[in-house]
Amino acid sequence: MSKEAKQDPYADLGVSSKKEGVHKAIKNLSKGLYPGAFCQIVPVSNSLPEEIREKYVQIIHSDGVGTKSNVAYIAYKEGLGEKFLRSLPQDAVVMNTDDMLCVGVTNDIYISNHIARNANRIDDDSLSEIIGGYADFFKKMEDLGINLFNAGGETADVGSYTTTMGIDVTACATILKKDIIDCNNIKPGEYIVGLASSGKSTYEDKENSGIRSNGLTLAINALLHPDYRKYKEVMDQTVAEENLFTGKYHLEDKLEGTSLSVAEAILSPTRTFLPVMQKIKEKHINISGIIHCSGGGLTKSINFGKNIAYIKDNIQKIKTPAIFKAIQETKNISDYYMYQTFNMGIGMEIIVETKEDAEKIIEIAKGFNIESSIIGHTEKTNGGNRVEINNNKELVYTKN
Repeated sequence: MSKEAKQDPYADLGVSSKKEGVHKAIKNLSKGLYPGAFCQIVPVSNSLPEEIREKYVQIIHSDGVGTKSNVAYIAYKEGLGEKFLRSLPQDAVVMNTDDMLCVGVTNDIYISNHIARNANRIDDDSLSEIIGGYADFFKKMEDLGINLFNAGGETADVGSYTTTMGIDVTACATILKKDIIDCNNIKPGEYIVGLASSGKSTYEDKENSGIRSNGLTLAINALLHPDYRKYKEVMDQTVAEENLFTGKYHLEDKLEGTSLSVAEAILSPTRTFLPVMQKIKEKHINISGIIHCSGGGLTKSINFGKNIAYIKDNIQKIKTPAIFKAIQETKNISDYYMYQTFNMGIGMEIIVETKEDAEKIIEIAKGFNIESSIIGHTEKTNGGNRVEINNNKELVYTKN
């Protein structure tokens, strides 16, 4: 990979992978009962008996598909079928559930969905496919012993502000306080286990490219051909047209190094690690923290723990998926911004005290045909957090 540092390519698209503006806006809001946890944790209702309130807390979480839905829309308009519309709900659900598993929630999660559509472009048949996708994913999880409950939702025809569609989910669950995983417990001298986002797990129907649902605005405009500029409805009108759809690929093209078309690669359903985490909990493995490598990619961990350096000096143990190599090559993006934007093949990081526990997690992941490895360790810093990747002095990220 290139080591040349350039301007963040996301900036040209009006997006921030680090969400500095968001973090600034919410800095004075409550961080919940466990300020260092991956998700905000709040009390259960005061109307419940005291013995319940003393033992339980709840997590209410919201996330969505983002611009991935635009690719499904284009694929549908290009005659590639409705299957990509049907897989979008999995993305919306998993972006919630797999954040929640980082604090210890792996079962009995209530899901409420919100679909905003431009009815002149997303017709009722397409809407039916999207809604049907929720039932598909719920059934798949049920077969794996994981209960996701349909808590209803809302479909809004809002063409005045949605040019195509937005697919979002709010998820809610309760958890015993004693079962909470709090990233504040991450200490120096611990092991970082990476779980791969790509490949074909035992509970997936086909190969997964590993893209998940982060960095899609950059991925789409880096990979897809200018021919798709004809779909003005998926283009940000505040961004210069020459920065949009700058790639060499058409959706039907094969992505080299995979069994997937470019459409299938970009729209690979976000892999959930719920089945893996459920099994880890059954083994009573002592976990200090879990990081979902979502917004911020492999630098996400910099936001958690106190005065911790995350030394990720063995990430090469998990191969970089072909889709990220294609994004980097077509847009000439430096390594620095690739690791800051994308998971680069590592969807989840689990931090444990002992090598023995790390090896137990690796064995569990292997049982699901998910590649995993010890990708690094933690060290103490003199102040602030730091992420270092592959002993490369140019790939050092700091946060005070």
